[in-house]
Amino acid sequence: MKSIPLILLASLAVSSALAQDEDLDALFGDDSPAENAASSEQPQAQATPATTTEIIELAAPATPPVARPRSRLIEEIVVTAQKREENLQDVPISIQAFSGKLLDAMGITDQTDLQRVTPGLNVTNQVSYVMTFLRGIGTDATIAADPSVATYIDGIYYPFASNLAQNFGAVDRIEVLKGPQGTLFGRNATGGAIAIYTKEPDTESLHGELLYNLGSFNSQLLRLNANLPLSDDYAFNLSALRSTTDGYYSGTHGTPAQPIPGDEVTGFRLKLRGQLTENLDLRLAAVRTVMHLGAGSVGFTANPSQLGQLQGVEAQPGYTGSVDALLRNDTDPNSVYYGSLGYQAPWFDLKVIASDQRMDTVGVRDFDGSPQTLSTFDTPSQYIDAQSLEFQLLSNDQWGPDWLQWIVGAFYFGGTNGFGDLNFIINGIDLEEGMLAGQRLPAGLVGLFSQIGATPTGAINMTGLIGTDSRALFSQATFTATDWLDITLGGRYQVEERWIVESTVGLENADGSLTPIADNTDNATDSDGNPYPAHDTQKNFSPKISLQFRPWQDDTLIFVMWQKAVKAATYNTIAIYDQPDYVAPEEMEAWEIGLKIQFFDGLLRFNAAAFHYDVKNLQTYYLSTLAGGVISFQNAARAQVNGIDFDGLLQIFPSKIDNLVLSGGAALLNTKYLDFHDGAGFDDDGYFVDGQEWTGNQLIRTPELSATASLSKTWDIPGGPLEAVLDAYFSDEFFYEASNREASRQAAYWLFGSRLSYLYEAWDLRATLGVRNLTNEFYSAGFFATDYGVQPNWAAPRAYNLQLSWNF
Repeated sequence: MKSIPLILLASLAVSSALAQDEDLDALFGDDSPAENAASSEQPQAQATPATTTEIIELAAPATPPVARPRSRLIEEIVVTAQKREENLQDVPISIQAFSGKLLDAMGITDQTDLQRVTPGLNVTNQVSYVMTFLRGIGTDATIAADPSVATYIDGIYYPFASNLAQNFGAVDRIEVLKGPQGTLFGRNATGGAIAIYTKEPDTESLHGELLYNLGSFNSQLLRLNANLPLSDDYAFNLSALRSTTDGYYSGTHGTPAQPIPGDEVTGFRLKLRGQLTENLDLRLAAVRTVMHLGAGSVGFTANPSQLGQLQGVEAQPGYTGSVDALLRNDTDPNSVYYGSLGYQAPWFDLKVIASDQRMDTVGVRDFDGSPQTLSTFDTPSQYIDAQSLEFQLLSNDQWGPDWLQWIVGAFYFGGTNGFGDLNFIINGIDLEEGMLAGQRLPAGLVGLFSQIGATPTGAINMTGLIGTDSRALFSQATFTATDWLDITLGGRYQVEERWIVESTVGLENADGSLTPIADNTDNATDSDGNPYPAHDTQKNFSPKISLQFRPWQDDTLIFVMWQKAVKAATYNTIAIYDQPDYVAPEEMEAWEIGLKIQFFDGLLRFNAAAFHYDVKNLQTYYLSTLAGGVISFQNAARAQVNGIDFDGLLQIFPSKIDNLVLSGGAALLNTKYLDFHDGAGFDDDGYFVDGQEWTGNQLIRTPELSATASLSKTWDIPGGPLEAVLDAYFSDEFFYEASNREASRQAAYWLFGSRLSYLYEAWDLRATLGVRNLTNEFYSAGFFATDYGVQPNWAAPRAYNLQLSWNF
């Protein structure tokens, strides 16, 4: 089965080999024998080595010039992966970048879609949050943890994984940086970084885009982006969004039962840009998003545990089901204010970037995922309040040697995140016997309620907030040693403090009052085992060394890289009957060798990399009532990732077929826990068990093989271009839990999609018909395991959509 996607994409590798063939006419020119013979009789008139363009012209002198490509899949993208503008193919980093037009051509509408075009990227969602894994490294939790793949929007670090916050509005481009980015992106970028850049205001003209999308399940999206020049030096940009859907889940929730509601999202982004002086540029922005998720917060238990079965939980394995809790997930609001100030001095460029972020979420989750009145997870106050500040000094072309490029910077991040108020309801506990449906409960949990002489007929009320203060200095310099060798040296020194702001436990009484039980705010150890206060400070240095070679021509880049990166330590603050646990920082050491190559003036592009990661204290999480808390993290002492990935683009026989483009790639990953001797999680029967042996297991959410392919053809017809796209995505099987138990296995699956798009150029109006999941594949797009069983978040079935986009 694994060979099929490789065969599907083999033409990319074969094309690279064909490019070395002396008979270039077979691929790019006329293969007439007479013309080839005539060409071979021409005298040698070139005294110097021929360029790529000249080689093609000599090989096919009778071939008319190729028409200018109109496929939206073909474009040169400028990226800022090294904090300065560079062509994608010149950056010595494994990176895939997508412009806004390219995203539209590929049918990418949100972050979860990125995995369909990015080999090695696994993106799943649960409720309103996105879990991102890149080359086997990621975090399988939400606001209670720091993502291992850092997200930046317009240069601002986003510490949370809220779905719409990362994909809202008109996008200029998205850059997916693979591998640790510890030097320039720094904090928690052990797996990589996703950098999103929205459209900037400009003073040239009044213009914009109005988009309307109508799809299956009564889904509607209305989006506006408008640019308004205010003067020769100031401009204003507005993006607004309104999205609604009934969702593809059906059934009831609450008591008495009522239909599951749909989802609503509303938001806007305002951006102001001012050229204060000739060398001083100011940019300010405000973002506000409100989300109300009904269908998007459903979780039916598809595979009950033995404990769940003993309490009457029955399997609800599809899109239809019922839960007794009144489901709710509201983010109201998600507000971000940010800005930047850029100054071009005679000696360097200065940039200052600052942000203030706040996200408040209220949610209710049926913990047992069934109509039984067993357990409910209620979060009246779940929030993050964070601020960031970054300074950058960059070399420019006005001063200094031309063989040196450098950047020096400083970064600050501070904030508080977690649960300001959490209510957890457990029914069915027999305190006299210390049992729950025949399973013996932990002594600490039984003793907790016995101590206060009460039974848990009300909610267990908890708080769990973590504070962060992170400061860093970073620098990177690239030296041009010869015309074919560059050397890059970089490093980041970081001091990060994490502490428990609040961690309490109480019992909500029948009259609504609260009986305090424990205050664990200062009851935790640090990295050295010191018990008080609940405060930890980590100091680390993340170096980077990279060699870049151009041994043959400007269109070939080979790079070799070694670097380190660190993800922050944390605390398990949600502790019912035990003190909060300290979770050590995650440390990454990585080796990588990469190749970027282009043939025939960009008609063929091929990028590949091989890499090795050694990870210490890999952070992974579990969710259990019986584990001393609810949401908990643990460290796998050591893990390893070895892999190869590639991506490429080929214009197929451009002299014979106009605008036929093949793109795609694949990732082969070998991952394992090298040292995970004391794992805590669910066994094969679904019971929570400590001390499990998981050494040798496959890393979570990491298929051994993932592959993508897209074939696009554009025709010129009356009025404008007609574009047809077929795409495919393959994922090998993977596991959602470190135990690799069968209940957490996602089987291998294929996804196919298609789009037909027509642009009426006179009006600049584009109409697109699309279908996703063409074969109606049934697979999971997220995972939620509790003591009562497994609640997959099933991905959408086959869906159709019509999109109209008008540029004015």
